[in-house]
Amino acid sequence: MQNMDIGEYKAYLEKNGLEEDKYTNMELLAVATAREMPDGSFAFVGTGLPLMAAMLAQHMHAPGMTVILEAGTVGPKIEHLPLSVADPRAAFRASTLSTLADAFGTIANRGFCTLGVLGAAECDKYGNLNSTSLGGYWPAGVSGTGMGPAVRLTGSGGANSIASVADKIVAMMVHEKRRMPERVEYLTTPAGMRGPRGETRFDYGLYRGGDLVVITDLCKMKPDPDTGVLYMTEIYPGIDVDYVKENTGWELDVSRVEVMAPPTREELMILRMKVDPQRIYLGRKPKRKE
Repeated sequence: MQNMDIGEYKAYLEKNGLEEDKYTNMELLAVATAREMPDGSFAFVGTGLPLMAAMLAQHMHAPGMTVILEAGTVGPKIEHLPLSVADPRAAFRASTLSTLADAFGTIANRGFCTLGVLGAAECDKYGNLNSTSLGGYWPAGVSGTGMGPAVRLTGSGGANSIASVADKIVAMMVHEKRRMPERVEYLTTPAGMRGPRGETRFDYGLYRGGDLVVITDLCKMKPDPDTGVLYMTEIYPGIDVDYVKENTGWELDVSRVEVMAPPTREELMILRMKVDPQRIYLGRKPKRKE
């Protein structure tokens, strides 16, 4: 398995309290996302969890996937998990080191972005993403309440631009009810259909995209072709359907759900030993009630 030492792997499992044939929710999230990233795609990949999934995909089934980072890096073969898209580790064996303007202007806006992989703080029933603010948007001096937002998040970065021009979007996030409202508090990124008929992304002039998969640490969801509302397509092994519904802010349709094939031994070994051995992201735990 890609020259990985079995003895070292067993020591890793013991050190981190893991088992070879069991997996965590964050590991399921990474595997499920990587499987949605086809070989040969031009993938605009965001910071954090998306980068982790892209690394796993490159190691597994997509060695010919071209990773594009908003800082201007094109085509890296990442060996050590970067902490941001501008981290020098993200530039290993890259074909091009350019600028943000080049990444979006020369590549994305000319139609060369076949896949975008994004994270977010909120995702609503239409696949709209919020990574900007919670509890209002305007600062205290100009807001109607005299108070600023409760939480100011990291902001769009390139998320809005990526979702507006990519053919397909994969949104990955932790599945908690507070993160899955019926409507996002601030629409940073229209990743899915944006709204019901008359309010879709196409009604607002976004003529590309709309193909969306929302992947959480519990399940996969896609927009219904008629309503645009997300429904559950796959649930992870060992996860209860009612538990997912309890942690979703809208009435989630589960009538078409299938159980996802569990992670293979090779996927887990590569994810644990090569992609995130320090468990920077794999070690995260959700704040929902188990």
